[in-house]
Amino acid sequence: MTTSPSSTSTSDEEPVRAFPSGATYVDALQNTALCFRGTGLAGAEVRVDALGRPRAISGNFAGVFSVTTADGTRYAVKCFTREVREQAVRYRAIGEHLARVDDDWTVGFEYVDKGIMVAGTWFPVLRMEWVEGVGLIRWIEAHLGDPAALSGLADRFAALVARLGAVGVGHGDLQHGNILVGEDGAVRLVDYDGVFVPALAGLPAAETGHRNYQSPDRTSADFGPEVDRFSSWVIYLSLVALAVDPALWRQLRDEDAENLLLAETDFTDPANSFRLATLTGHPDPRLRALAGRFRDVLLHHRAAPPPLEPLDDTTSTARPAEVAGTLPPWMAERVRDHVPAPPPQVRFGERPVVPAVLTWLLAVLLPLAGPALALHPVLAAVDAAAVLAWAGTTALDYHRRPERSPARAARAERRRTRRVRRAAAARTAWLDWETRRLAEEADAIRAAQDHERRSLRQRHNDQTGAHHRAVRERLLHVERERQSSASRAHLDEQRLLALRQKDHVRAHLAQFTVGSADVEGIGPALSTNLAAAGIRTAADFVGVTYAVVDGSRVAVFVLADGRGVRVAGVGEVKAGRLDQWRADLAARAEATRPTALEPGQLAEIRSRHAAETAALDAEHRAVREEAEATTRELQATHRAEQAALSEELKAANAATARSRVEHDRAVAEAAVVLERAHHAAADSTAQADAYRTITYLHYLRHLLTGKR
Repeated sequence: MTTSPSSTSTSDEEPVRAFPSGATYVDALQNTALCFRGTGLAGAEVRVDALGRPRAISGNFAGVFSVTTADGTRYAVKCFTREVREQAVRYRAIGEHLARVDDDWTVGFEYVDKGIMVAGTWFPVLRMEWVEGVGLIRWIEAHLGDPAALSGLADRFAALVARLGAVGVGHGDLQHGNILVGEDGAVRLVDYDGVFVPALAGLPAAETGHRNYQSPDRTSADFGPEVDRFSSWVIYLSLVALAVDPALWRQLRDEDAENLLLAETDFTDPANSFRLATLTGHPDPRLRALAGRFRDVLLHHRAAPPPLEPLDDTTSTARPAEVAGTLPPWMAERVRDHVPAPPPQVRFGERPVVPAVLTWLLAVLLPLAGPALALHPVLAAVDAAAVLAWAGTTALDYHRRPERSPARAARAERRRTRRVRRAAAARTAWLDWETRRLAEEADAIRAAQDHERRSLRQRHNDQTGAHHRAVRERLLHVERERQSSASRAHLDEQRLLALRQKDHVRAHLAQFTVGSADVEGIGPALSTNLAAAGIRTAADFVGVTYAVVDGSRVAVFVLADGRGVRVAGVGEVKAGRLDQWRADLAARAEATRPTALEPGQLAEIRSRHAAETAALDAEHRAVREEAEATTRELQATHRAEQAALSEELKAANAATARSRVEHDRAVAEAAVVLERAHHAAADSTAQADAYRTITYLHYLRHLLTGKR
């Protein structure tokens, strides 16, 4: 699901109330249980960015978020940053009309008045069905090597445009970002902010669409079922052109550009548009015709373009055969076979009497006089002179024949036209080589440009990735410090509570002296011995251990400071009774020990922890703010570098395109010249063939036999 980031709102209405900003929506969406409370989206999962914050697709006065509910249903939720007075009316009218249309291109949506709560206030959202599909530009780039797929998409797009007109709907913002292509090739339209349906007749347009797809003359008053005519021409022409010549994608378009093959500058100044000139001068005749028709729209019908006029069959790739095998494929279509009507055959007129008689006599008498001529040299010389005289007479008469002069002229013209045809064919052969060279050069330029783009993109990705990793590490450090602070606070509470409980038990034990204890066998004398050893109350010792001295087991009292002492007269049994007396007292003290710190102690710990937490929260915010600032700086730097590279590549591509236009013009001119040369050669050959019997040998046969 996507929006139209470059569309321009043109509604004259002022916002009714202030709406949250995109950043405010991002903050609110971090707790979907709260912001979607009481709706079907409560507790849904929002797609996040690299920093873990809800990821928004920024659009025209709105942000779109991908939200997945607990049952796995995915929605595109559009949160508005501005309110237009007719907004609810428009969406409800559009929804009702499209529900009746129920075409495959539509996407289900619901306008919810109380859609999201931000800072205690409800705001509307547009909850849309999530559409699985690829944006038009990405789809084209993935199918540049498949002309049939591009042609099929052009046909489906033309059919969709016709269907929109048939049901009285105008999308209002047909552009690459609002056209999705599914895996099955189906075309879906998204972003219905500017859609026209009959119920909205009379209202102004809510937006005037993407500048690279709309007529420069469009205003908010242009709002009706014909609103998509201009943009449909732009998109359809681009799809057909790419189906014919995929190389146009890189030749006419900058990487990451917000357009297909044509852009706003081509619409405002078509006469000086090299992109449009490339299309109108393309060797493919059907593309030339379609581009020429759109140029006519730009020059004469820009404010009120006619309906789209799709080609009968964009998948046809058949081309005429080459003429006599002399034309390259790109020129074959320009030359048609030319078979002139044969002129009447020209023959000799009446036989001249004297040359005919001499020829007949020479033909009859010469064989008969052959033996005599061999024996008489004089007669042979006379005969030779007669032959020479006959030859001179017939040759002179042949040159005087009226048929000979036009025959000679026809043969000279045939030789000349054949020379012209050979020169034109050589010109086409050179242009064919030049076409291949230009194509190879263009491929090399594209490869170099792609390498530059990839290198720049990789450097940007590396910088962004390093920044995100550093931010994540700093945020992780802050989070670890938060956990450590919480752990320290908890340990401090436990430690102080343990000390308080220990003091409570010790104070309770200190109230009971050994002398007053009712311990069997412990009298005043032993009480005195115990006091001398430092044991006056139950609090003065913590237990009894036993050791073996000179083979006897003796008791050792463990004092509160950890020292061990032996007491005269107190053996193992009596020591055990004293230890049990202390243990019973300690057990009673444990039952009454405090279970919480005193309020002052607890407040001190929590105050210290709150101060640490506040400092860490401030550090966390500072890290995020610094990260966002650095991200903006990186993005600005990247955009500047991309813009500089785009300008550099655009200049190079413009020069290449101009060369291509000049070359295509030369190709067209050469095709015309060669076609004319073929026609002229065919005509002159036919004319010369009409005089094929007008030769000296045919003339002698004519003198001898009378045959013409």
